[in-house]
Amino acid sequence: MAFRNVCHFCQLPGHFTWECPFRFQPNGAEMSARIRDGGAPAPGRGDSNGLLPPRAQGASTSNAIVPYQQAQNRSYSGGSGNYNSGGYNGGHYSRGGGYNEGQRYSRQWSGGYNNRDREKDCVDKIDRMYNLRSDQVEEREQKKQENAKLELLEEEKKKLQAEEERRQQANKEKEQQEARLGRIVRTNDDNEVDKLRKELEELRARSLGTSTESRVEALRKEKEALLKKKDQETEERLRNEIAELKSRRDLETPGEGKQDELLTLKLQVKERSSFRTAMEEKNAKLSALKKENGHLKRDFSELGEEFVVLRSKRDAGAVNEKSPPEEPARGKQRADPSTAMYTPKDLEALQKAYKVALAGKEMALKEADMLKDRMAKMVAKMAAFRDNRLKELRQLKKHEMEEICADEGITYIKLDQAKADVAEIRASHDYAEWLKEKEVGEKEDQDLHHATSAEDVDEA
Repeated sequence: MAFRNVCHFCQLPGHFTWECPFRFQPNGAEMSARIRDGGAPAPGRGDSNGLLPPRAQGASTSNAIVPYQQAQNRSYSGGSGNYNSGGYNGGHYSRGGGYNEGQRYSRQWSGGYNNRDREKDCVDKIDRMYNLRSDQVEEREQKKQENAKLELLEEEKKKLQAEEERRQQANKEKEQQEARLGRIVRTNDDNEVDKLRKELEELRARSLGTSTESRVEALRKEKEALLKKKDQETEERLRNEIAELKSRRDLETPGEGKQDELLTLKLQVKERSSFRTAMEEKNAKLSALKKENGHLKRDFSELGEEFVVLRSKRDAGAVNEKSPPEEPARGKQRADPSTAMYTPKDLEALQKAYKVALAGKEMALKEADMLKDRMAKMVAKMAAFRDNRLKELRQLKKHEMEEICADEGITYIKLDQAKADVAEIRASHDYAEWLKEKEVGEKEDQDLHHATSAEDVDEA
């Protein structure tokens, strides 16, 4: 009878070939055969107890990886099923029994299939892989954080460098200004010293005949006093001028910015006021049209109600039978609007009036849409003129813009502000010319249309 889970090596059930305890044992096949036969010796083997005889002493050296070792302390009792050195005792086999000297297997095997070691190895491998993966992820996160920190440090470094360059530029300009002022002071001092020297030479020339040492020393002292006094006066004057220039510069810088802001705000207010007036006019027209539409709807609903009432009334024959007509009162009676009778002609007239009102409303809405489109086109045209003028003025320098501002009759404040003002003025001129050309073209089209319509009438 063939078993399903039988080892192909020892033909015993309960384990697979790769877990067979006899696979790596010497004489494992005979040991497994004895176990299968119930402890009887294999035929044709004699009394060898299932082991091969040891090799003779004079034999050649074996090529095996593990040399053969003779088993020690064997005992076998045939019918009892005891096999001490092989580990077989009543159907149980010990993988490490008997071969105590240097054998590889010491785990007890009880005939069952055990995968605990393999599962443990797999779990250990998974844990190691997970730990390795987590370490790699942590290293990547650390690298990302370090790169982000480096980028922040580089940005801060660039900002500090830019601030340092601006500071150096400001210090350089300040030094240049002070150098210019010092040059002016030196030239003034040199001129005054030259004048004093000339005066001294003239005095010396005059007093050569009657000059004395005391007079020369007195003149020298006067000269030194005058020079000191003039130097002090010039220094004080220059210091005052420098302080005034600094105060003016501090006062003018915010004032110019405020003037620019005011001019831009004024232009924005003008544009928005024009848009607001146009929108208010359109809203007024729309409100008037809505009111007219409401009146028309109300009239139409009243007409419908009256028509329903007329259909529900009796005809003239039935009314005359039950209540004959009386003599009409003298004079013209006024029709009561609540009980007025409308003829089919009146209803047709009211329907025509309602249709005319609806057509007028549609025309008004179309005109409003056309006005919106026209305003949008006009604003876009004005912006296009302004952009073209700004492109023309972009490459101009300060002196050229000053001349242009003088020609246009405006004051030069800043280069960008002057360009914007001049572009606005010239764009308004271009826009006015464009409007004139457009009006002339529309008039010509109207005249041509009128002429063609007159010719058509004459031909008809």
